[in-house]
Amino acid sequence: METGAGADEDATVALLLDLARALHLAYVPSFGVEQRVRRMARAWGLQVEVFTLQTLAVTEVRTGASRRVDIARLPFNPHWNLKRAASLLLLSESISAGRLRVPQARAELERILAPHPAHPEWVIFVAYGVYGAAVAARVGGGAWEMVAAFFIGLLAGIIHFGTLKSERVDLQKSFLAAFLGALVALGLSRVLPSFDASRALFGGVTLLVPAMVVTLGAAELVGESVEAGVSRLTYGVLRFLMLGVGLAAAGTVWALLGHLPAATRATKLPEPVLVLVIAVGGLALSFCMSARRRDTPWIVGAVLLAWGVQELTKSVMGDKGSPLVSAFVLGVAGQLYGRLPDRQSATLIYPGLLQLAPGFVGTRVMLSLMGAPGTDAPARASEVFLVALQLVMGLVFAFMLGLSHDARATPPATPRESPPGM
Repeated sequence: METGAGADEDATVALLLDLARALHLAYVPSFGVEQRVRRMARAWGLQVEVFTLQTLAVTEVRTGASRRVDIARLPFNPHWNLKRAASLLLLSESISAGRLRVPQARAELERILAPHPAHPEWVIFVAYGVYGAAVAARVGGGAWEMVAAFFIGLLAGIIHFGTLKSERVDLQKSFLAAFLGALVALGLSRVLPSFDASRALFGGVTLLVPAMVVTLGAAELVGESVEAGVSRLTYGVLRFLMLGVGLAAAGTVWALLGHLPAATRATKLPEPVLVLVIAVGGLALSFCMSARRRDTPWIVGAVLLAWGVQELTKSVMGDKGSPLVSAFVLGVAGQLYGRLPDRQSATLIYPGLLQLAPGFVGTRVMLSLMGAPGTDAPARASEVFLVALQLVMGLVFAFMLGLSHDARATPPATPRESPPGM
């Protein structure tokens, strides 16, 4: 029979592994997961070493001369949920500050992870379409590109949410979304006035483009989580390849039925209209990412800030602009936002990065995969990592300023009468 101390240690370690899993699925990089788990373990009186990969979490608990090692498998099927991510980060800070003992933390974690969608699914699907239309406009599309991107985004949202219950179809859904999205774009070219199908398609599937995966992989390499970074970057490359295979398959199928549409130059929206469209896209993104209602205006502001700074750097540095400067400004804004009560910097940084990552990492690669004139696939493929590294370094320089402080936790403080969890 287990002793009381042994049973308590088992419960604590099991909870730490569950917290590592939840943080991993909330898009926290591996070094961030490891750091937070160590801090929480110390608050509960345990000396723990943690090692995480994209599908594995290992903890080693040291008690005197004895050692125990526990291993947990992690699913590689993350999904943006800003409300859940903010709650998890606040929970980890509360535990690290000694405010919660193990039973209370377990109950809070189960409450956070319990399925309680903030919006009906059809609202999320429509939001995917609206955001896709906004992205199509942001990368140079006009009105008809936006119309096509809306329907493609609607389809991508249905595919994405329809596969969330399975942890084994993340790569397949990238292929499926690109394949069906390309067929929809080609089909719409037969019924709509002439439009740029490549920009419409990119806008529609942009939330499935693994730009953030590549950015996080680069962050893990910079943060010396080499094993995790390499595996995440490899996975991101596979996602890109799946998108490319889906596009190629759709093109082959369509060519058997008829001719591919001729290349068309899009008519960019006027600047004031584009700003309004991007703001509406930010509003839709808050639904796609399941953000808290009180964070929605800030998300729209982050989207406009990231886009505005990038456009400003374009006017100074040319067509590519400076992802590093844009990420730095975004990181500073996110840290300042995180100083507010019950706020997390990720609420601004994640949506803002999506305005930078797809626009610089994804657009040219997607256009080259579709054979658009004026693109060079080998050069653009190498550019994926370089631009992601600029985004990471911009955030690193911003965090070096030390503007943020510990997040404030919402759960009430609990007196520590004895070693927590024991």
